[in-house]
Amino acid sequence: MSMSSRVTPRLSALLLGILLLAGCASQPSEPQPEPVATPPAVDCATTKCVALTFDDGPGEYTNRLLDELSEQHTPATFFVLGKNVKKYPKTLKRMVDEGHQIGSHTFDHKDITKLTAEGIEHEVQWTDEAIEQAAGVKPQILRPPYGAHGAVYDRLIPYPLVLWDVDTLDWKHHDPQKTVRIALEEAKPGSIILMHDIHESSVKAVPQLVSKLHDAGYTLVTVDQLFAGTDFKASKAYAHRISSSTQ
Repeated sequence: MSMSSRVTPRLSALLLGILLLAGCASQPSEPQPEPVATPPAVDCATTKCVALTFDDGPGEYTNRLLDELSEQHTPATFFVLGKNVKKYPKTLKRMVDEGHQIGSHTFDHKDITKLTAEGIEHEVQWTDEAIEQAAGVKPQILRPPYGAHGAVYDRLIPYPLVLWDVDTLDWKHHDPQKTVRIALEEAKPGSIILMHDIHESSVKAVPQLVSKLHDAGYTLVTVDQLFAGTDFKASKAYAHRISSSTQ
């Protein structure tokens, strides 16, 4: 048997292995799913925008809410509690994956005006860590529990404080129709609507509310989208979009 006849099978096997490896390396990665809730870019200085926001979750009804928002391609902003993020990390991750904005609502829902500087720092830090562990992102906004805040306390918050100008009182009356009515009556361009995803009645209100807001000519956006182009500062409180001319 000649030298070439002994070497050829080895070379063939080697070449085959190289080709297979090259083929594997050249395979395109699986496409990442597109966010289902993110609308086209919108200028809220000229468009009738409102931000739909939900507090106190994630909870047992949040995935149902995400289903509804996905169905209507509607983004929302979720102000989450750190302790609930630890209970529902997959739900938090789903919020992010589907294009919603995440804000902090502190870890234990404590009134920050009754905490020490160290206590406020812990509430913010623990929540940031829980969100980052669950979804790989950090919140850039915070809603103080009960809307309680003040200049002394605001300075200790490293993010803009986001309040609201439309309180649906959904936590109090648990009536989906009343939630829709209040939101529609009080909403105006630049509004921030307050709801809670921990109540089933609030989740039930969402399909009709979103539909009626669209019928009224509103574009639903995240808080970041609402304030895009404005002087949106850390340690300052906002209840609605303020035009640049009044900053």
